[in-house]
Amino acid sequence: MDSRQVFREDDVRKEFLDRFGELAEAGAAAGQGGLEGLDVLPDVDTTVGVLEDMAEGTYDPGTQPGLEAIIERFTRPVYLVQRSTFTVPPDSFPNSEEIHSRLGLAKTRLEARIPSAGRVDVRNHRLDWLGTCWVVAPDILVTNRHVAREFATEGDGGFVFRQNFGRPPVKASVDWRHEHQQPDESVFRIQEVLWIEPDDSVDVALLRVAGSGEAGEAVPGVIDLMTREEVDAAGVGAWVGVVGYPAFDTRNDVADQQRIFDGVYNAKRLAPGQVTAVAGTDLLHHDATTLGGNSGSVIVDLESGKAIGLHFGGIEGQRNEAVQAPRVKQILDRFV
Repeated sequence: MDSRQVFREDDVRKEFLDRFGELAEAGAAAGQGGLEGLDVLPDVDTTVGVLEDMAEGTYDPGTQPGLEAIIERFTRPVYLVQRSTFTVPPDSFPNSEEIHSRLGLAKTRLEARIPSAGRVDVRNHRLDWLGTCWVVAPDILVTNRHVAREFATEGDGGFVFRQNFGRPPVKASVDWRHEHQQPDESVFRIQEVLWIEPDDSVDVALLRVAGSGEAGEAVPGVIDLMTREEVDAAGVGAWVGVVGYPAFDTRNDVADQQRIFDGVYNAKRLAPGQVTAVAGTDLLHHDATTLGGNSGSVIVDLESGKAIGLHFGGIEGQRNEAVQAPRVKQILDRFV
């Protein structure tokens, strides 16, 4: 969570203070359940000061860990995706109605994009799956360079699937489902690695997908990319939804992950947040809650329903990073 952004909007800050008693009670119950710090909370007056410091960008992260944990869970939840729509987190912790209403206003746009993000699965590899990808052209998927390099390398004047000594080569596919407690699959073979950006460039790779799935279904619809003008107009503060597959990450705090994800990993999720910085013409930062499996996730602008960026990583407690959509478009234009 980037505390500089989360309480700059008065309605979110007001809701948090109005419901502070309810949240404190829920936090104490969580703390008694073994999540350290949530039962050690400041009084209301101190909380008001913390929220003001956050809004002004002067708050020192780590000063109030219990309060920060409740703020993150309340203002940056992670929704389950089931049957291509989204539902509130499965635990009993209170959820922000302000955040939920923003998602509700964008529900039609989000539901049109959710089916077009899938999980990158692999065979003949040490792992079962690697990250997230999404449809950026009728038969082209976009993901991260560091995801694609797990199953592809340079060869024969282009890119080839990795070979295993004495074993079959690695094979990759995308499944548009992998939804929590939903058995349905929609598996498409990844036929070709079109392009992997070099190390000194943005973290982008393009994949060509089969025209139909194992059950004969068609590729989901294309997610349109925002233009340079649209990204600049949306700017810092734009509300977004990140669609991808967060996985348990040993690099992040275990208690934080359990509290926010309720033990549900490797399944499709929607994480709301805001753009916190637009860094030049290549990158942007956002504060939606993500984990390692979100590599390659689509960041959907709630206002337009278009992709504003391609998530590629983050630093816990500081920021998440993404490639801006117009930069992805520059790379894509070489192949369409």
